[in-house]
This record gives sequence, structure tokens and C-alpha cells, in this order.
Amino acid sequence: MLVKKALLIIAIWWGLSLESIASQEKISGSTLTKLIIDHFSEKGLSAQPIINKNRVFTGCSSEEIIISKRYGSWKTINLSCKTNKSWNYNFRNKLPKATNAQNVNLPHNVSEKNSSQATVEVLILKNSKLKGDRIEATDLILSKKKAILSKGAFSDLESVLGKRLIKSLQKGTTLRTNHLKPDWLVHKNQKIIIEHKIGEIYVKMEAIALSNGAKGDRILAKNISSKKIVEGFVEDSRKISIFRKIY
Repeated sequence: MLVKKALLIIAIWWGLSLESIASQEKISGSTLTKLIIDHFSEKGLSAQPIINKNRVFTGCSSEEIIISKRYGSWKTINLSCKTNKSWNYNFRNKLPKATNAQNVNLPHNVSEKNSSQATVEVLILKNSKLKGDRIEATDLILSKKKAILSKGAFSDLESVLGKRLIKSLQKGTTLRTNHLKPDWLVHKNQKIIIEHKIGEIYVKMEAIALSNGAKGDRILAKNISSKKIVEGFVEDSRKISIFRKIY
């Protein structure tokens, strides 16, 4: 008698579970791709998100999806859901390469002149700083400089805050990548944890980092047990989240 009751309860629970799954919102990969492209178009940008168009994503309607950058860059697009906190996905995005199409019909010397006179806003030091000093928001201001002379310069304050100088710099110096110590969270040959989310399930495995990486960087790692090479995002000093399997 007790066995029959238990089986009945299981059958009812299973039926309710199937009904709940069937009633969840579903959206296809092709629809997600269109949502992202439309979102970029509204901002005057273009996007090529890498999404399996035949895949079906369950648990969030298109009206509730939030599209955002991952770690301040559109190279990876994060999708989350207003009404379902566990619904979260990241997709690579092919950004368009800069072109000089606007100069195709211009005389060669005019094109060169326009290129040399173009300016961009970059971060410069308000005061002199010493080797080893941390970069704070109060240390920097935005200033227009010639684009041709601004290679390696920064325009985004968040990307430099808290980093340390590898050399002393004078007031008015344009801050560049070669002025800052790499902010590595993971180092090459370090033992780390690779984490992979499959629906609501998290799988964790030990791996060896194959390169250095700062927070948000994509690095390669070798799964210790399977010997497979995977690509993932650096999350903290001992963990990456799997992006894709390489081989």
C-alpha cells in the first residue's frame, strides 16, 4: 500500500514537473541573434553574435532579456533575464574591423592629412606619479590627442583603476598599456579550477593554465583528467569559466 502511494506521489510530481517545463518561455538561437543585432542597430553599431540558431533557450521571454557587455567589452555579449536570475548566457561577438571606406574617393594626400589630424580622447596624468604607485580616479583627466600618436592609450577609466605603474611618469603624460603592470589573476602553469554551467548544473574540474590572464581575459587551460584544451574567462585567482572546447 505504501509503495503504491509513493509511486502515485512520484507520478503526480513528475507530471507537474513536465507541465512546468512545457509552460516555460522558450526562445530560439535565431531569435536571440536578431534581438542582439537589433539592439546594436539602435545604438548605431553592428554585431555578429556566435549563437547556434537551432538551439532552444528555456526560461525567459524575449521581452525580459537584458543585453550587456561582459567585463566592459562587446567582444563578449552577456544575456540575462529580468524575471529569472538563473537564466544567464555569454556569447562571443565578431566586432567589425575598422575601415577607411570614407577615404576611398579622396586624393591620397588629402586622406593622409585627415588621418594625421584625427583626434581621440585619452587619459593623461594630472600630476606626476612614481614607479609602483596605484592609479586612482583623481590622477587622471581626459584630453584630446592626435589619434596617430595615441597607440596603446586608454580612454576608459575603469580599465586602469587600481593598476600600478612600472615606471615613474611626469604630469601630462598620456597613460599607455606599457606603463602599467599586468594585473594577472591567473599565471601560466598554475593549477586552477575550470567551471562549466550546463543548464542549472555546475561542473568543476582541475586544470593547468596555459597562459597568464587578468580578470575577464580569455585564456587556454588543460583539463588534468581528460587532457582536453579548453578556453575560458578568468573569474578569480583560481577559477575560469569554460567558454569553449578547443580540441
